[in-house]
Amino acid sequence: MMLATGAQRARTVIVATLPPPAKLYGRALQGIFKRGGAAAELPSIRLVRPNVRLDPEQIGRYARVCGFIPEHGVPSTFPHVMAFPLHLMLLTDPKFPWPAIGLVHISNTVHMRNTLHSGQALRIEVESGTLVPHDKGQAFTLHTRIYRGGEAVWDAESVYLKRGVAGHGGSVLASDPPDIIEAPVLTREARWQLPAQLGRDYAKASGDFNPIHLHALTAKAFGFPRAIAHGMWTLGRTVAAIQPCKQLASANINGEFESPIFLPAETTLWTHASLTTARDFEVRDLAGERLHLRGRFDWELS
Repeated sequence: MMLATGAQRARTVIVATLPPPAKLYGRALQGIFKRGGAAAELPSIRLVRPNVRLDPEQIGRYARVCGFIPEHGVPSTFPHVMAFPLHLMLLTDPKFPWPAIGLVHISNTVHMRNTLHSGQALRIEVESGTLVPHDKGQAFTLHTRIYRGGEAVWDAESVYLKRGVAGHGGSVLASDPPDIIEAPVLTREARWQLPAQLGRDYAKASGDFNPIHLHALTAKAFGFPRAIAHGMWTLGRTVAAIQPCKQLASANINGEFESPIFLPAETTLWTHASLTTARDFEVRDLAGERLHLRGRFDWELS
């Protein structure tokens, strides 16, 4: 059930009970028949879950599939999983101009401002930002803000792209902006084998059952030769591999999703230590030639 409050411009909707996943994905599948072109604006809605507990069982499932260890505590990328149902509710709102399935997740930025602990109660808020022209269509950001007892403890920006529509107004967000400074030389650090069922394993831990990730047959229905790994799994796996064996007091994570990883696959992790508490990173194919993910992770220890 949802109870609406708030002003006209930013209508706040309190989500007392999440819709069942089957209902949300039913709405997402129905949305593929939308024929939306370029959009002038997105629905001005703020979705709020006022009291969500950090569930130790869900944290454990997520940690295992992404490679986090108990010494890491609550993974810094885990709150994205808590906010994801609200993301999907926004993207499947009847007033949203495009199908949720088919949008391209092009980047994610995370700011963990304080250590999170299992069992704590949090307030989660999600809303969409303004539309931005992109050289391949139109882009927009989903903003996530998480509070504990009125204190901001975690926030993130998830940038999505709708391909093939003409953007208008503002400056263009390029898919591959030119480097301002010389890129660091990265060293190969790890090799990962990604099984065919990885998408299903991560879906069970995260609640993200997008059919392009689940099976070759469902992926082919949307134009992919095989199922592809979730981008947020790749980012979480990277953070888990880089993080010291301790809890973090704070962290900043930026990841740009460059190309899909088709499952099963073998990938490699490449890093550069710009500081003792910071790493530039890339995830590439086995040969080290095709780039899947690049970004930066910096942190402070508890």
